[in-house]
Amino acid sequence: MSPIATNDATSSSETTSVPAKGLLHFEHVAPSKQQDLPFADLKTVDMGSFHDGPEAQAKIAEEIRQAMHEQGFFTLINHGFTQEEVARQMDIGYTVLQRTPLEEKQKLRARMQEDGCYKGFKLRQYYEMENGVKDKIEQFNWFRDMKSQEFPSTIQPYLDEVKEFSARVHNDVFLNLMRHMAYYDEHTKEDESKVKGVWLKGHQDFGTLTLLFSQPMCSLQVRDEQGKWAFVRHTPGAIIVNCGVFMEWYTGGYFKAANHRVAAPPDDQRNHTRMGVFYFAVPNDDDKASNRGPNTLMDSPVLQQAGVTPTFESPEKSVTSKVYSQARIANVGKSELYKRQWGDGERVVEVLAGVEVPWYG
Repeated sequence: MSPIATNDATSSSETTSVPAKGLLHFEHVAPSKQQDLPFADLKTVDMGSFHDGPEAQAKIAEEIRQAMHEQGFFTLINHGFTQEEVARQMDIGYTVLQRTPLEEKQKLRARMQEDGCYKGFKLRQYYEMENGVKDKIEQFNWFRDMKSQEFPSTIQPYLDEVKEFSARVHNDVFLNLMRHMAYYDEHTKEDESKVKGVWLKGHQDFGTLTLLFSQPMCSLQVRDEQGKWAFVRHTPGAIIVNCGVFMEWYTGGYFKAANHRVAAPPDDQRNHTRMGVFYFAVPNDDDKASNRGPNTLMDSPVLQQAGVTPTFESPEKSVTSKVYSQARIANVGKSELYKRQWGDGERVVEVLAGVEVPWYG
């Protein structure tokens, strides 16, 4: 599935010079010049030498193993996509979110709470956070095969190239779900104070891997084991990769599901939209969160050497991808726990589909 998302308090000024028809151009905010920002020290994996033979590939594999085991996050460079190709997808996503009429968005809205499914538009003010504050995030999500849903009129002229881009990401980098997403800097000062500057609360993604094409707004944050949050540094042209819950389960906890959130940017990046192109890898519906039986990873020499034990005692005691993802999607932004205020560095737990789901303050 592919998502498009944006946050924007200045969308009118960003599009005034654009014709009423055609593709809008999205202008990213300039990189922050603030000197005292805390940045996470993420590993960088360079795919440029992948075709140089087994030795080079083994080195890349080891770098990925370290990153996924120690942090669950890393930066991928020289992955085969040009900055121009990614910018084109940003423009398409921005056009879809800005130009699709509200009536059409409502018709094609994702039935998140009813069906536990992201497919379609997620509109602003859906997530209910603490003190009555609602989110300013908008998305359009689709599945990779692009056959199981209706698409908005605004994406129709670009559908073939979006499909080709999605296929390349899946085949060249490996993923299943795509999204265009925008974070709009529209909270009042009072509301932002109520949520302590957090735009999307701390969580772990429910799939196996998430790919985010890097963008310059300092907003994505990762949480370390001490409960401290730090920004993910922008690397032009890079892909930010993070590990999801299912991958952690598949590896018996050897790979770490990354704890992350989205926060308000520094002062010199305020009043701009954060636009993103994401790709989410989600297991097939009937796949179970078990590392025994079919598709097992427990035979891996790396896991055996590390002494890893299965997350679940048996496949029967685990949960399928469909059941777990539906429970997560249906409850995010709607449960009473999500609406509560979490303390700084606090870890809270919610039981969904019989599984403990952690959230992070």
